Amino acid sequence: MSSTTSPGCPVVLSDVLDKLWKNAIAPSTTTAYNTAFRTFLQFLLMMGIIARVNFSEISVTEDMLVWFVAHCHNSGLSYSTTKLYLCGIRFMCIRHKIPYPCATNLSRVQAVLSGVKRVSHKGGKPRHPVTFEVLKKVCGFLRINATSFVDLMLETACTVAFFGFLRCGEFTVTSAFNSEHNLCVGDMTIADDCVLLHLKKSKTDPFREGVTLNLFKTDQVVCPYYICCRYMKARLQQTPSLHVPLFVTDIISGQPLSRTVFINRFRHVLDCLGRDSSGYNGHSFRICAATSAAAAHIEDHLIKVLGRWSSDANCRYIRTPQSSIKNAQIALTKT
Repeated sequence: MSSTTSPGCPVVLSDVLDKLWKNAIAPSTTTAYNTAFRTFLQFLLMMGIIARVNFSEISVTEDMLVWFVAHCHNSGLSYSTTKLYLCGIRFMCIRHKIPYPCATNLSRVQAVLSGVKRVSHKGGKPRHPVTFEVLKKVCGFLRINATSFVDLMLETACTVAFFGFLRCGEFTVTSAFNSEHNLCVGDMTIADDCVLLHLKKSKTDPFREGVTLNLFKTDQVVCPYYICCRYMKARLQQTPSLHVPLFVTDIISGQPLSRTVFINRFRHVLDCLGRDSSGYNGHSFRICAATSAAAAHIEDHLIKVLGRWSSDANCRYIRTPQSSIKNAQIALTKT
């Protein structure tokens, strides 16, 4: 990629500017945008629209974008991915000072995109929520083999996911383990009446400020506090570092719990319980946590606090006492 600085710009400001560009969007978005722009350039080369990649000689037109949308659709890319790629192309053109058509002049692109959406639309497969009753049965099944560390780990992960309104990616590893992003042993602390779970990274925390969840005692058959206490006692037997994975599939090797392994094992338990597991995925816990909370008549602002949602601006001014969160978590067990 070419430099984005202007001629005569002081070197010190050049470094600052590069840093600001790199931090203009999230790392994951940067990766997606780079892929989009690289794919777009490869398309232009393949179609003979440009002879070489030279930013000073490229000028993006609406015709290029229309044909690129058709190429993406023909290559099997989804509507959402194609739309993401267009956003990436626009951002990279702005960054590298490549002429790009004004948004108001892209009516044909929008029309073709609408065509992609209509042609590609398929009825989504229903995702079943993990209700508290389902969670109880899953935990009961896993407790049959009380000496198995893996079963204890899976029960803990399921319970924490339910009461913490967690996305699957917030407690599992999707690629290589990274202690700066993934849950570590040091991120779970056992207090007097609750477990403190520190999330260093989440979808609702774009600036990576981190958030600590409180999982209280519920004194129910499935209690996040007691299951976490049991798990941490077993996990700490090997005196692991505070910076190693919290959830592991092997206590000796410390293999982190991946998203794929979690979903496969969870579905296996559901199959053993006689349930159709195909409708369950990693988001089932978060879906049901919100549904169960509403069914338990938990106030909207509390649901938003529990799930770390911030769609309603007024909710940010509400100060929620810890006792209310504790009562809300106990109420989840009564639906």
